[in-house]
Amino acid sequence: MNSQRDRLKKGLTLALAALCALLLLTALWSLAALARYQGAQRRSVRGAVLAGGRAAVARIEHRPIPQRGESLDEALYGGRPPQGAAVKPRQAAILLGDHVLWSAPPFAPPPKTYAPPTGGDSVTASRGGLVYTRTFADRRRLVIVFDAPGFARVQAHFALAAAMVSAAGLALLTFLFWLGLKLVRSRRGVERVLVEAGEVLPSGPGGDSTQQLVALFQKTLAELRERTGELEAAHRRERQRAEDVEGMAEALCANLEAGYLRFDNEDRLVGVNAAARRLLGLTEVPRLGDTGMGLLGVRPEALAALQEVRQSRALALKEEVPGAPGTLLQVVGIPLYNLLHQLRGYLLILRDQTEVYTMQRTLVEREALTRLGEVAAGVAHEVRNSLNTMTAHLKLLEQDVPALLDERHFTGLREEAERLAQVVNNLLFFARPLPVVRETCRLADLLREEAEMAGHEWPEVSVEVDCPEDLTVEADWETLGRAIRNLARNALEASGASDDGSGRVRFSARSAEKRVTITVEDNGPGLDAEVRQNLFTPFTSQKPGGTGLGLAIARKIIREHGGGLEAVESELGGAGFAIVLPEAGD
Repeated sequence: MNSQRDRLKKGLTLALAALCALLLLTALWSLAALARYQGAQRRSVRGAVLAGGRAAVARIEHRPIPQRGESLDEALYGGRPPQGAAVKPRQAAILLGDHVLWSAPPFAPPPKTYAPPTGGDSVTASRGGLVYTRTFADRRRLVIVFDAPGFARVQAHFALAAAMVSAAGLALLTFLFWLGLKLVRSRRGVERVLVEAGEVLPSGPGGDSTQQLVALFQKTLAELRERTGELEAAHRRERQRAEDVEGMAEALCANLEAGYLRFDNEDRLVGVNAAARRLLGLTEVPRLGDTGMGLLGVRPEALAALQEVRQSRALALKEEVPGAPGTLLQVVGIPLYNLLHQLRGYLLILRDQTEVYTMQRTLVEREALTRLGEVAAGVAHEVRNSLNTMTAHLKLLEQDVPALLDERHFTGLREEAERLAQVVNNLLFFARPLPVVRETCRLADLLREEAEMAGHEWPEVSVEVDCPEDLTVEADWETLGRAIRNLARNALEASGASDDGSGRVRFSARSAEKRVTITVEDNGPGLDAEVRQNLFTPFTSQKPGGTGLGLAIARKIIREHGGGLEAVESELGGAGFAIVLPEAGD
């Protein structure tokens, strides 16, 4: 009875196994049929791509490069694309080597494809569609990316069917394996394969082959476990290595002298270093996730660079961008793409170029002043000749007619002639090369001398001197004194404008880091922001009757001494000017 039951179970098991095998073969045959259909569709779409590409070649090969603003259909087919085509152009570009001559849409990087020989064409599959490539006789290369919606749907259906067949096959194989285990359990020695399988069956013929099969299966499982462990260990090592590389890159970026800001596609900050905050002069610490508008709102020029690179998706460069106070930056905006030419974000690189821009401005300014000086010298020479003749005649008239000294018009004419003579002398001084005879000068003596002269000229103004007695510079006493005198005259006029006698002018000098700073400041009304921009421009003056040469001459003298002159904030509340010179012996 038991033997009949066992034979019946074996027969049913074998029948189920045969049915599963038949179903698996049917599924594989269906998958093969779908594959053949997909191949036919692929050949059809390839033919459509060749036809569309060659139609575009017939229009583009012997005409100029399409203009920017032309649509894709206008550029390729003259606005009349093939009707009923199974493919549609999505992107096109004309290249010469790796250089993009034209692309539509603009700034979209064309895919990298195989370049066919001259006069030949090719169709290749890309992740984004089918790519048609044609090489013209002049070595230009036309690249067109086509979309095939119908073929894409066929591919999707094939992928779905393949997944379903694979799942069904896996289920059938699992069921067959379970049936195999059932057959093995009826044989001798199965208790060593199945842990706690139950009862031990009596031995029968074929036991040795079953044991060998079980041993082979156990060995295979052991090798799979070993290989899995090795793969997991390799994965952990590579992950650790990637984390180390990322940490090293972040450490390098954080310690760069240049600042960088990285934004994602949604304009959110994803990377920044301390130099970027310092160069931009940001009062708050940038936080990951901040928007470009919120972070760079206080620096509109830097924000404009970010907006430009977002719109153009190409390199953007901004020069002389104001950053932290006293800092001029070069800002470079770079779009970031991955290996698949997909946009991943944007990068702003900030470099402190204050010294470079200042040097450029100085060179341009000196060149302009040199040309101006040459013209001024010629004009002053001619004017001085006529002015000397006029002055001589006025002196003769004064000697011949002494009564003219009481005439208001005569005295006004003489004063204007003297003023004009002073302007001509200043022009000649400004235009000619300045001889500088250097000697060791005690600044305390020089400043007291200038303060004494200023006190005699403006007795109603309080003049102060604050300078260490042992402070010295290598300078020309006369020319340096003239520069300080020009600054003092402006300070005296500004602070002496009040009638209450509260005007103050202070001369001070300090030494730091082998540089000597001489400051002339007053408590007058100060300088407006617009006035500061043209302070040292010749013939520019805010004073009635001013010639606009005093500050220009003072800066020329200081530059000849190897120093600099600039406007500073005054501790007295008015205007201030600082002369910076090398310390004696430096």
